[in-house]
Amino acid sequence: VEAFLLRDRIGQAFEAVVIDVDQRHGDGQVQITEPAVIARCDGDLPLGEQVVVRLSRADPATREVRFTLAG
Repeated sequence: VEAFLLRDRIGQAFEAVVIDVDQRHGDGQVQITEPAVIARCDGDLPLGEQVVVRLSRADPATREVRFTLAG
């Protein structure tokens, strides 16, 4: 559902909160509020902080949603 909702918004920036960090892979999970989505995000993420992310992938066929840290 998330990938379908976001499929036309590739490249758009969103405010998000970092909810998990994976130091080994250099990514983590973020949550955006509108629409309410939790997804992977590439970048050096500060756990618990609000950040701006950019939607880099939303593929309904694979149900994958991916963000990158903006800036």
